[in-house]
Amino acid sequence: MSKMFKAGLATVSMIAAMGAAMVPMTANAQANGITNCDAPGGRQQAGAAIGALIGGLAGSQVSRNERALGAVVGAGAGAAAGSYIGCNQQRARANQQGSENMYRATSNLRIRSGPGTNYGVSGNLSAGQPFTAIGSQGEWVQIAGGGWVNARYVGNY
Repeated sequence: MSKMFKAGLATVSMIAAMGAAMVPMTANAQANGITNCDAPGGRQQAGAAIGALIGGLAGSQVSRNERALGAVVGAGAGAAAGSYIGCNQQRARANQQGSENMYRATSNLRIRSGPGTNYGVSGNLSAGQPFTAIGSQGEWVQIAGGGWVNARYVGNY
C-alpha cells in the first residue's frame, strides 16, 4: 500500500475510534468510569476524545509496519484511559461540591427573605432537611435558592 493510503486509513481509523468514544452510553449500564460515568460534569467525554487523539497518534508512530492498526489500538486504549480519568475527576468534583457548604435544619425552620426576624417568611425547611449555604451574616445563614435561616437551628450535614 502507498504511504498516502496508509496515512489516510490511519486518520480515518483514529477519527472512528474518537467518534466511538463520544457516543452516549446507555443509562442502565453499570457505571465503571470507562464506558459510562455516574457523576455529572462532561469530563468523561472530553477525556475520551483527548485520550483517543493522543493514543491514536502515539499508536501510529509506535507501530511503523501497521500504522492503521496501531492508530486504532492506540486510540481505543487512549479513549478508555482518558474516559476513566475524566470520570474520576467528575466524581471527585461532585463529592467536593456535594459536601462543601451542606447543612441540615435541626428543627422546622422558617425561611426569611433577609437576615433577621423582621424580614417576611418566604418558605419553610423541615427538621432534617438538607440545604446548601451560600453565605452568612451575623447569626443568619443564606441558603441556595434564596432566603435566610437562623444559624442556631442548623447542623452539619
